[in-house]
Formats: sequence, structure tokens, C-alpha cells
Amino acid sequence: MKITDTAVKRRIATSVIAVALVVLGVYGLFRLPVNFLPDMTYPLIKIHIWWRGATPDEINTNLADPIERQMATVDGLDFLESSSIEGMYTLQANFKYDVDVDVAYQDSLAAMARAVRQLPKDIDPPVIIKADPSQLPVVQLTIRSEHWDLTKLRTWADNWLQDQMLAVDGVAGTEVVGGLKREIRIHLDPLAMEKYSLSLPAVIKRLQEENLEQFGGRVTAGPREIIARTMGEYRSMDDIRAIVLVQSNGSKITLADIAEVRDAHEEVRVITRLDSRPAVKLSVLKQADANTVAVAIAVYQKLNELRPNLPAGIALDLVENQADYVVPALKGVRNAAAEAAILVFIVVYLFLGSWRQVVVMLAALPVTLLLNFALMKLAGFSLNIFSLGGLVVAIGVVLDNSIVVIENITRLRHETPGESPGELAVQGTAKVGPAILAATLSFIALFIPFLLVPGLTSLLFRELILVIAGIVCISLAVAVTLTPMLTAILFGGRSAAPERESRFEQIFEKVTDGYGWILSRILRARWAVIPGFIAVLAGAVLLAPGLGSEFLPQMDDGRVMVKVKLPTGAALGETDRVLHEIEAKLTGDPLIESAFTLAGGKVWGLYTYEIANEGQIDIQLVPRHRRDVSTDEYIRRLRPVVSKIPVPGGKAMVMQSKIKGLRSLGEADIEVKIKGMDMEKLFTLAQKTAQTMNSLNQFTNVYLSLDMTKPEYQVLIDRTRAAELGISVADVAVTVRSLLSGAVATRYREGDDFYNIRVMIPEERITSRRDIENLVLNCAQGGYLRLSDVAEVRQAVGPVEIVREDQIRTVVVRGDAAGASVGQALASLQKGLQDVTLPPGYRMYFGGQAQMMAEMKDAVLMILGFAVFFAFVVLAVQFDSLKLPAVILGSVPFCVAGMIYALQFTGIPMGATVLIGLLVVVAATVNEGVLLLTVVEELRTRNQVPVFEALVQAAKIRLRPRLMIAAAVIAGFIPLALNLEEGGDMLQPMAVGAIGGLTLGIFVAVFLLPCIYLVFTREKNIEIEKR
Repeated sequence: MKITDTAVKRRIATSVIAVALVVLGVYGLFRLPVNFLPDMTYPLIKIHIWWRGATPDEINTNLADPIERQMATVDGLDFLESSSIEGMYTLQANFKYDVDVDVAYQDSLAAMARAVRQLPKDIDPPVIIKADPSQLPVVQLTIRSEHWDLTKLRTWADNWLQDQMLAVDGVAGTEVVGGLKREIRIHLDPLAMEKYSLSLPAVIKRLQEENLEQFGGRVTAGPREIIARTMGEYRSMDDIRAIVLVQSNGSKITLADIAEVRDAHEEVRVITRLDSRPAVKLSVLKQADANTVAVAIAVYQKLNELRPNLPAGIALDLVENQADYVVPALKGVRNAAAEAAILVFIVVYLFLGSWRQVVVMLAALPVTLLLNFALMKLAGFSLNIFSLGGLVVAIGVVLDNSIVVIENITRLRHETPGESPGELAVQGTAKVGPAILAATLSFIALFIPFLLVPGLTSLLFRELILVIAGIVCISLAVAVTLTPMLTAILFGGRSAAPERESRFEQIFEKVTDGYGWILSRILRARWAVIPGFIAVLAGAVLLAPGLGSEFLPQMDDGRVMVKVKLPTGAALGETDRVLHEIEAKLTGDPLIESAFTLAGGKVWGLYTYEIANEGQIDIQLVPRHRRDVSTDEYIRRLRPVVSKIPVPGGKAMVMQSKIKGLRSLGEADIEVKIKGMDMEKLFTLAQKTAQTMNSLNQFTNVYLSLDMTKPEYQVLIDRTRAAELGISVADVAVTVRSLLSGAVATRYREGDDFYNIRVMIPEERITSRRDIENLVLNCAQGGYLRLSDVAEVRQAVGPVEIVREDQIRTVVVRGDAAGASVGQALASLQKGLQDVTLPPGYRMYFGGQAQMMAEMKDAVLMILGFAVFFAFVVLAVQFDSLKLPAVILGSVPFCVAGMIYALQFTGIPMGATVLIGLLVVVAATVNEGVLLLTVVEELRTRNQVPVFEALVQAAKIRLRPRLMIAAAVIAGFIPLALNLEEGGDMLQPMAVGAIGGLTLGIFVAVFLLPCIYLVFTREKNIEIEKR
């Protein structure tokens, strides 16, 4: 090969280029961002709207309907998902994967601009964002104080600490939850208002008129220009109290005459604690392209910088730091990579028996890996658990080509003494050059189809696949340039005669001779051997359905959640009481590092949802090396403890927190979604589904997204009577909302900070239906009336949350697998739901992991189909034959059987990561087939060796490199398979499956493949008969 000849002859140039590439790689390595997951930016737009006090039904009618009608017209939309809960509307617009997210965002803004005209005027401005998993909180900290009350603490966090965090490089935003948010409250006295003939709109108007700071104009005073400003903003509570509302007969009626003005706080909707002590939580979100670890470290350093100057008694505690997950996980994978490299070099030394050849390998590996870091930087990749996993996979694979080249050069040195090392290096490389090129192309052909499949599977593994493909390509270039050049240098001063054989080489020669003798007999008994392998394959096929299945394995990251769901209508205080009891059980547990409690809501994505009857405790266990139980074992131990705590009419569930950034996996292992128009029918169907799940004994934490028992007072307006009195339905609705929930009239300024001024009737004055009926309304003609004069107030129930998909109401039944894999639990549930009859127009389907697993199965079929097709094309071009590619690919299923046996033996379920191991096994099988049959065909065509002898000779020639490559790749997978370090959970199934497939692949390569070749060769009968 000319490139090899040039590399060997121009050694300085080759060495300098290699060093330059290494420098580029080192630069790229230190410039790569560090994250837990790869960049998975997919076209998803989120819309959030807060509408204080609105019921789910109101939000569904007034927000969901007009917004979703407009959003449904956006080009490239896949499906819509929305949730309407009390006071909040959330919409997720999922676009097709080939849609540009920036274009989708602009189109969504245009659609929302049309929808906003139809929305109520008292909603908060819509928040429209491009969803990006990388923007999830990287740091969550709590603020506690021994001296300040929760109002002052929350105000300090809002007004000062947030600004400090936003100043940190790489921080995109923050969210503060908990404590008491300051606001100025004006508690009206309805009787006094009636006495002085004052209406709510009149009070609000006067508050707004008296709180004004405005530019007045410019005054020229000689050579100077002076600006005039009207300074009429409120400066104190007394300013607000002194507002004159009306003047009558020389007397002034002030706000103090009809209301109490308080410097208070907003209604308490959520309560937060850290380790049972009241606290305020602040979440820090990073920019999409920022380095997770760098941002987390910068925030940590900023906190250390701030601590000496904090107000007395203030304590800042980190409750969640993504770097605490990322750094140990990546360190664990890096350690696995280092251990794999050491094992690989030991294998190479044992098989080659020469330290010089090991030195060549020592040079080839870092050059290949470091150059790949430079390519990763150019491609915009990050160091994450999957890209590093690709490096671990590649460590064994990357040396395949160099091993083949070195082994061939070594063999030539023994066969042709007297030749110069340089000539031997060039000849040895040239002989195997076409074969390793074909093997490399086949390898890439097997992996590239992964990128053609849309969906989360492709996004998740894209970097891992491209890293492996990139390293394999680089390894080919290194194998035909740097490897022969270094071999020529290291053996330059030595005779081409063979060195003194090591003890291992002497043993291996005997092994090779014995293998040749065994193979010759196996080939004659091929019709007994092939059925034996078929029986092995059949056994694997029978075992395959019994394998569990999942989309992704759970990480042993020590993150546990205790979720509490009380009966609908339960007050926040009752939810908090139950959580206090659970906290008491957790106190003193040495395995718990921290426990953060949220009463009255749930956290999902970037926001905290306020739901009075729900709460959760987020537990962080101590690091894995400091505990003797896994996260899953701890959950099983905690469940009986929590189940003993009485939750009247509700339930307390213990579960492992889901991987952040993978929303497609859902809130539970399995989600059953039921779509239809009538809420009552949906609720009935959902209850039947939940009963089925509970009866199977393979589910835990079963609950429904729909609850139709939320108590509410419904105001039914008599339109005729209202019209006669000159009052509209809108007037009634606005007045009722303003009096009960409060109306923000204006804002109070203190320094550079602003606080809402809310006008309302005190909560303690409205405790029954009669109090609502007695609310005072003002008529257009003048005068006042009670709400009961124009409306009936009745008690009813309504939904807690309304979920819609593609504008159709949807109920979700969720449950976690227990005592079975996700796939096994899903299969049982599918069978159990066969008897459920759906009314016309209703649909039932699966979401969460179940949906992702279904997509994965389709993806697997597509990937394997494309991979086999592309590999067949490459092999057909290489051999100019259709028969030989069929021989090689025909041996692949037998290697896959080894994966099934390994997974069955270890009890590891089939998942998406196993697919990567499958591709490695298939690639290794194809590579060996290419190299073996290349030698066979060369012996037959060039040397006219009969097929039987050619097979035996070629198999003996390929035995050592085949065993060496298999041992090297298996050694590379062993650290991941043992999963002794943090971060290995995600990649362990891949490693275990690959080891099983590669192990059986050795027997397939050295025994079965020659038999299959012999069966497909026309000359076989004649040759064997002659023998």
C-alpha cells in the first residue's frame, strides 16, 4: 500500500503528524463540555400560563380550547399534550423529529399571538420556551434562617440571592419555591363598603390613580435643562391607608375606613422543608450549551464567596448538585476505560509475546482515542455517560486492525528471514490491507443505520454510535500508517529471524496444531456439528421470550421519592401533617444524606405545580461507596415503613426518581392512556384499568391522573334576573373572583423591588356557601345587591386536573413494575385488559416506558434490517460474490444466541443499551468472517490450495489473531459488566450481552463458520472424498 510505504519511509513526518494530532486531541479533550446525558434537543415547545384561582374546567374552556385550536395549525406538529390544573395551564407541542426547533418556535409564537386575543385579560403573560433537557436545574439549594421569618427569607431570596446566581457564568435562570411571598393586602369590610356606597372597581381605580410616578416634561433654566417628574408612588403603608376614596358633605372616606391594610404575604400554596426544618428552595438552570460540571462548580464557588458576608443566621445548603451525579458517573466510566485498556494490553502481550509489539499498541491506542476527542469537539459533542461508553466499547475494537497488521508482520518475519523490517512492515500491511478495509467498512455499515431511525433512541445513542464509528475509522488510518512505521523502527536494528519463542508461544503453537487436527475432523462431521449449533440457537430462541425488557436501566444514584396523594379536597395542612409523620420515620437514618419536602405540589420539569392534596419527599442517599444497599433495595426496605403511616383515603408511594431530561419515559414505568370526550366514562374506564393493574401483583404505586371528586362551589347565574338589574355574567364572574381570590390593583415599590397590592375579602370571612351568597355586587343603575339575588350557589365536584392530547380529553393510569421487569408487567397488563370494552370513539394505548419500548422494537427491526443490507453490500463488493456474504452473515444469529444466554444467566432484561452490544457482536462476527474468508480465497485462488486444506490452513493462521481480538474486546467490556464503579448501571446490560455474544462467537468463528463455508462450496464433496 502506497500510504504505508510513505509512512514507513518518511518516519519523521509520520511521527510529527501523529504528535500534532495528539496535541489537537488533548486540546479537544479539555475543551469538551461535561454533561450527564448527550445533547438531545428535540423539537418540543412548552407553553405555561398562570391564571390565579381558575378551576381546571375554566382553564380548559378559556385557555386550552382557543390555544390548542391555533397550535394545531402549526406546520410539522406531531401531537399536542396539555394539562389544566387549578391556576395553571401547560401545553407541550411535540413536533416531528425532522422539524427545525427554531422554525417551530417562531411558528408557535405566531399561533399564540392569534390565540392571545381570545384569552381572558387577567391571566399572566404566556411563557413560551423551547424545551431542552440540558436546561434542567443543575443545582438546587435551600435557604434557612434562625432569625428571619419565612416572608423575609423569601423576599431576600427573590430580591438578592437570585441576582447573585444569575450573575454566574453559564446560568440561564432561577426558580424560587417555598417560604412566604410578600405582598400588600387590603382586606375589605363588605359592610363598611355598603355603608359608604363603595364598589370594588371604584376602590381598585382609586388605588391605581394614587400610585403614579410619571415624566412631566422639561424645563430650561438658563444654560441648564431640568426634567420634571410627578412623584406619586406609595412610600409607606400609611400612604395607602390615607387614600381618599370619596368626599361627601365635607367628610372624607379613606381606605382605612373600609379596609385593613397589611404588609403580609400571598396565600400559602406550598410548604418546603429540608431535613424537617422550614426552608426556601432556589433552583439554578444552566444555559443550553453550558458545561454542567463547570456551572455547578461556579455556583458552588459563588456560594462559598457569599457565605462570609451573609446576614446572621442564614444557612445555604445544597440539596441537589448535578455535578455530584455527573462527576462520579463519568469517573466510574473513565476508570472502566483505564481498566479495560490495561486488560487489553495484558491480552496483547500474552498473545504476541513481545514488549516491542505492546509498545506499538501503546502508541496506537492513545493516538486513536485522543484524535477522536478533537473530532468530538468539532462535532459539538460532550463528555457524557454515553460518549464515554462509546470509548470503552471502542478500546477493545480499536486495536483490531492494529492487531491484524502486527500479527501479520510478525508471521512474515518468521516466514521470510533476511527481509528488512521496513519491507516486512509494508508487505505485511499490504497483504491484510484490503481485508481490514472491508472489515472496517462493514463495521461502520452496521452502526450508521442507527442514525437513520427517528425518535428518542436515536437521539440518546447518537453520540455513542458516532464516537465508535469515528474511532474505528481513525484506527484504520493508524493501523496502515503509524503501526507499521513503529514496527519497522522497533525492529529496525534486528534480524528478521524469529526471536526466541516464549513459553506462551510454544504452548500456543501446540494449541494451533491441535486446533487444526480437531477442525479437520469437525469439517468431516459438519452435518453433526451444524445441527448442534442450531440446537444452541433454538435454545436461545426459546429463552428469549422469558427475558425481561425495559427501555433504559435504572441508575443506582441514590435518588428516592416518597410521593403522597391525599383525597381530593384535602387541605394543604392535612397533606403537610402526613408528610411530617413520614419525615419523623426518616429522621436519623444513616443512609440518608438529605431529605427535601414539598407539601402542596409536585415538581415536573422546570416548574413546581401547586396541588394542595399532593406532596413529595425527595431523598438523596449517601454515595454508593458509602452504603451497602442499592437504591432499589433501599426502596423495598422503605415501602413497608411508609405503608404503616395512616393516609386516610389516600396513599403514600415510594419510588425511584426518574432520570432527569428524559421526559418521554413518563412519570411511571407504565402509563395507560385512555382518550374520549366524556369525563365520567373516562373515569370509569380508568378505574377498571387501575383495578386490573392492582390485581396482577406485578404493579405498585398505581394511581390515576383524573380525580372527579374535587369539591367546588358553582355559581349558576340567572341571566334574566341579572339583565333586569343591569349586571352581566362577566361582571358577576369578575367580582366573585376578585373578592375571593383577590385582585391585584397596583404595585408597591420599596427600593428597586416591587410587591403586589391585592384587594380582597379576608379568607377567614369566607368559610361557607352562605358567605359566598352574601357577596355584594354593584348594579349599573346604582345600588347594591347580594350574589344570591342573581345566582344560585351550589356545592358540586369537579376534576383536579384535565389532561388532553390532540384536543381530546385523556386519562392516564400510572404504575411501576414490582417483582417483574417492565416488559413482563406490560405483557401481563395487556392480557388483563383484553376484556375491557371501549365505547365507540374511545381509545386506549400505552405511554411512558411502554411506548418507548414499542418504538425501540420497531427501531431494532429497522436498524438490523438496514445494517444487514449495508453489510451485505460491502461484503459483496469486497468478495465480488453473493455466496460469501451469505456465509458470513449466516453465522451472525448463532453469536446473538450467546447474548441471550448471558442476559438470562445474569437476570438482566433486554433494553436499548443491549442493542449497542448486539451491533458490536455482529460487527465482530462479520470482521472475523471477512478476514478468515479473505485468507481462504487467497489460498485457493493464488496458491491453488484445495478447499479443505485452505480452510484448515486459513483457520490456523487466523486462530491467534481471532482469539487475541476476542479476548481484547471481552477484556474491554469486563469492567463495565462488573459494574463496580458509579455510572456503570446504564452500560452494564450492553457489556454483559456483548461478552456473551463474543464468547460464543469464538466457537462460531473457529468451528461453525468453516463448516458453513464448506457446505456452500461446490468442490467440497470431491475434495473430501479424495481424502
